[in-house]
Amino acid sequence: MVALSWPGFWLALVRPEQNAPLDLATGAIFVAVALIVAVLTWRRPALGVAALVALSPFALARYVGPTSITLVKVGLVGCAIALIARRTDLAAFQTAPARTVTAALAFAIAAIALSALHAQYHMPVVREAFKTIEYALLFIVAMVAYARDPDDRPLWIALEITTALVCLSALSDYAFGSRATFAIGSGLVPRIAGVLEGPNQLAGWLEIVIPVLFARNLLHRDGALLAVVAFALVVEVLTFSRAGIAGTIIACVTVTAIMRPSRAASVRIGLAAIGACALFVGLGARWGFPTTYFSLHEVAQPDDHLGTRGQLWNAARELWRSSPVFGVGAGNFELDLGRVGLPTIRTHANSLYWQSLAEGGVVMLASTLFTFGAILFTFARSQVRRPIVVGVFAATLALALHQFFDDLFFFTKVGTMFWLMIGVAVAELAARQLFVRQRERTFAAAVVA
Repeated sequence: MVALSWPGFWLALVRPEQNAPLDLATGAIFVAVALIVAVLTWRRPALGVAALVALSPFALARYVGPTSITLVKVGLVGCAIALIARRTDLAAFQTAPARTVTAALAFAIAAIALSALHAQYHMPVVREAFKTIEYALLFIVAMVAYARDPDDRPLWIALEITTALVCLSALSDYAFGSRATFAIGSGLVPRIAGVLEGPNQLAGWLEIVIPVLFARNLLHRDGALLAVVAFALVVEVLTFSRAGIAGTIIACVTVTAIMRPSRAASVRIGLAAIGACALFVGLGARWGFPTTYFSLHEVAQPDDHLGTRGQLWNAARELWRSSPVFGVGAGNFELDLGRVGLPTIRTHANSLYWQSLAEGGVVMLASTLFTFGAILFTFARSQVRRPIVVGVFAATLALALHQFFDDLFFFTKVGTMFWLMIGVAVAELAARQLFVRQRERTFAAAVVA
């Protein structure tokens, strides 16, 4: 076990033990976290949402049998109990945005359940179902709490501090060693990940927070916030995740187009983006990046023993053909790779869409496409230009594109932050619709009187 000194505790977060069983000390931490989040939520629901955002990337996972207990899970329990005790109303569910996203989550859970029909291993199906149910609960709790207390100040503070800590944890890979490397010329450089499961996952996590913080900065000019955004962008580049970097650029361009800053600000942003891209490409060429790095071809990693995308996508296609409607079972892809000629490889399909098609057939792929489409359509239709709504819309678009090349929701830290942000953004839309309805009722009552 890692000693619970501050350095030891930090290492336990950044380099967690694999399948570590629950122990008394960590159990006490979990109980304390649940109580703290419950008290914060009882006092102010907005504080509970901020606490969940702050906890989401720091798992400190411990296992009881096949089930993991994490900081965000116990925080979710504490937040939910406090909301129930406060008898928080569920008026947000009366709005179209909330019903649409809830329907998308229900469709996803149903697709997972149906995938069990042809699954060889049923426990992974149960695990994937509970993972999606956890995402649904995070969405519901964040939406209900934020709709009840729409003060966004605690959220922004938590998001800025958490982003800075995640980026610092990534830089600590240079001191403690990284889980992946990237070949430049004749040498190897770390691909940093920090508290996230890998560099692509860190890139995906930053794809969520950077456009949200960037949208906030366009509306509220703040030097400290700008520094956090710049820090996160540098760390994003140091992951060397091509899809992540491209997705973040797309997200930031989308935010700029929707927020419509002044012409001078737009010119400065454009020049900074062009200069940064040119610098990155120039340095890459000088340092000896593989010639395929700036193309769609896969870049071979020296320590990559998990198979290439070509191998995994072909395997996904073959598995899908064996059960085209309901798939081979959620969570079964990595266990079934031996059936299609990859007996020594155990990993996901490196594409959310291929993973969905193989594990859940056309039904699960339809649910995945419906989820992204429903969220994007709901936010675009609202025409709301609040930073959280614009930022989450752009992040969703970026993740939807990025996940052609990675399955980011396979990793709960990315999925957790995504659904928390979706819950807050939907609460913004719901609060607006509820306000309009109340104003119309008040006006109608005044006319009748």
